[in-house]
This record gives sequence, C-alpha cells and structure tokens, in this order.
Amino acid sequence: MEAPEPSRPGTTRVVIADAAPLIGLARIGRLDLLRALFGRVTLTAVVAAEIGIAAKECAPGAPAISEAVAAGWLNVAGFADVPDVQPLNPGVDAGERSTIALALHWQAAGARVLVIVDDRCGRAEARSRSLSILGTAAVLVLAKEQRLIPACGPLLAALKEVGSYLSDGLVAAVLAEVGEA
Repeated sequence: MEAPEPSRPGTTRVVIADAAPLIGLARIGRLDLLRALFGRVTLTAVVAAEIGIAAKECAPGAPAISEAVAAGWLNVAGFADVPDVQPLNPGVDAGERSTIALALHWQAAGARVLVIVDDRCGRAEARSRSLSILGTAAVLVLAKEQRLIPACGPLLAALKEVGSYLSDGLVAAVLAEVGEA
C-alpha cells in the first residue's frame, strides 16, 4: 500500500487518527479543525467500524465523520497487506492497534507519520515504537496557534461535557500554554 498524497504542498506527512479524537471533535462540531490543520487525515477500517460509520448503531459524532469521509478529506484505509502489530501493552484496543500498524507501515515506506490518539495505553504504545503523536488537546493548541480558533478553553470544556476524558491537570497545562490560565 502506498502512502496517500501529501496533506500540504512540500510535505510528506501522513496523519492517522484513532476513534476518540475523531468522535470528540465531531461531537463538539469541530472535526473541521483536522482538515484545516492537516488537509487529509486517515483512519483505519477497524476505527471506522468502532465508530460505526456504516452501521445502524453508531457512536455519537459518526454522521459528521461519515460526511468528512464522503467529502474525501477523511480517508478510510484498508490495509490487508499491513502486518498486525502485537502491542506491548495489553490495554491497547483494536482501533489503536490498527492505527499503529498502519503508521508503522507508512513510516517504514519513508513517510513522516503523525498519529492522533488520546488513550493513554495507545499513546504509550505509539511512543514506544517511535511514532510522533498528538492528542485532541494538542490539536486545539495548534488550532489556536494558527488562529483557527480564538480560544481553547471553551472547546476543552465542550469536550469534557460530551464525555471526552481530559484530566484537570491536562486542561490546566493547555490553558497555561496558550495563555488562557
């Protein structure tokens, strides 16, 4: 499988997202930030199934994610030829595992890969395999730095309201970093 086209002219970055960041951003109506920041974002078929994009019972936010797939900037990658990854951490779920496997595959092919993942186990697994990672909170920081949003605080609060887990320490650190503390 070949890496997708670069997300911006002059770059070779492949951005792969796990379910939680997609669902969280979709539920607060800001999935568009991923497109604005990265151009094209990929999710695995396993993550798409977790979200329930094609199912009758789907995760909250799935309709917005389906719209992004239909618009073509969010790409569902099939990867039958990608070897499975046996995680070092037993807490890594199937979606995170498939995301890491695809990231490693494209990294081995020479692409610069960024994985967007929130779960602690998934983040630790990706880090242990030398993958670059961002979480949803860091996506908001980038969005503010690029003046795509005026403030992170309201969006962090909205994420918490819809059930995204963000520790008080993380929220405080993000708000301090962006000058909103």
